[in-house]
Amino acid sequence: MISKKALREELQLQRQALSKDEVRQRSKQIVEQLLSLPDFFRADVVHTYISSKNHEVDTHELIRVLVKQRKRVVVPIADKATKTMKHSELFSLSELVGGAYGILEPKMCRPVPVSELQVIVLPALAVDRKGNRLGFGAGFYDRFLQDLRLPTIALAYDFQLKDEVPVEKTDIPVSFIVTEQEIIRCRN
Repeated sequence: MISKKALREELQLQRQALSKDEVRQRSKQIVEQLLSLPDFFRADVVHTYISSKNHEVDTHELIRVLVKQRKRVVVPIADKATKTMKHSELFSLSELVGGAYGILEPKMCRPVPVSELQVIVLPALAVDRKGNRLGFGAGFYDRFLQDLRLPTIALAYDFQLKDEVPVEKTDIPVSFIVTEQEIIRCRN
């Protein structure tokens, strides 16, 4: 099996090869699929990543839609010192500034307890149909998800769906994967 490092490098190159138009079009299709998922649209408090990395599935339009629907949008703030995430309510994309690891985050933290979250949308470099997800390797999401029992949804381009993703015992699988073409239910 391919190593995590090699798979990360391969998929980052594939993602970087996408044009801005391809990213916009593919992301639009993925967000449309996501909005049709009952576990997602029933949620009133949505935790989502803010797309800021090279050509990852864009969540900015998703955030605009959620704000317009008067849903509570909660976003992660990476704490480099503790290697954990804080969770802040976001009212508008205009509140965002560059933060740790080049990731956008709110200028002001409005803490939201994890107990209030209803669904979590997370990024992925690679996923497989069992819900195994390969991120950037810092482990922030795995530590965050460790004790949670909420629906988790990875957003990925079709080409990021692999037959098998290498896993370690600390890796937490997701409940759903949403691509341009399909919604995959991985676990309940």
